[in-house]
Amino acid sequence: MPDERDPRTFFAAHHQAYVVSPGHAHGPDLDRLVIGLAPKPGERAVDVATGAGHTALRLAEHGAEVSIVDITQEMLEDALTLAQEHHLTLTALKAPAEALPFSDKSFDLVTCRRAAHHFTDIAEFLSEAHRILRTGGRLGISDMTGSQSGIPWLNRVESLRDPSHRRALAPDEWYTLLIEADFHDIVIELSEELINPLAWLAPVDPMSPNGRQALAHINEKTAPREFFRAGYFIKRRILIWAQA
Repeated sequence: MPDERDPRTFFAAHHQAYVVSPGHAHGPDLDRLVIGLAPKPGERAVDVATGAGHTALRLAEHGAEVSIVDITQEMLEDALTLAQEHHLTLTALKAPAEALPFSDKSFDLVTCRRAAHHFTDIAEFLSEAHRILRTGGRLGISDMTGSQSGIPWLNRVESLRDPSHRRALAPDEWYTLLIEADFHDIVIELSEELINPLAWLAPVDPMSPNGRQALAHINEKTAPREFFRAGYFIKRRILIWAQA
């Protein structure tokens, strides 16, 4: 029986939804992340846990030489197909974020968008990102977040929706881990997006066991108010830029 806590189980089943997902393909955090990194033609970049490759494609459009890494084969294949459709080139490798298959100081840019909450060990991912970045290389991350008091509830509801969700971090936790990984010039930006609860649930079927449990959880009176406004679920995001 497939392990529900393995991200490969969830993303192999839903990979096509992420190719066409408006949020993943065009969400405001995508432009903001890439603009903050200011990629230059000829720079070497790697997009970790690339998913359908939307971030990688944006880097390639700026002239970067982009490698993509993911543990789900179906997602790598989708990213390569999208690249071909856009007449762009990506180099794909199947590997976990905690063991990147690259030499020390071999990249100018490392990105990771909307994926770190699935990682087994975020600290190890940051250590690996620092290892493969050249001195002065740039790291760019976007992920879900919440206040220190709200994070436990967020992690609970996200794991009901998708059992492969591991742990989202509060901003202070991110900052501490980045410092411990020897990153500097750290810039953190917080944003929020109002989402219909059913849109938040996608691509999970609202009538599935996971869908029903997750929707019931967000309708509980104990849900933190920071995540709700006028009947909408508030998706809180953290954007991070840092230098190695």
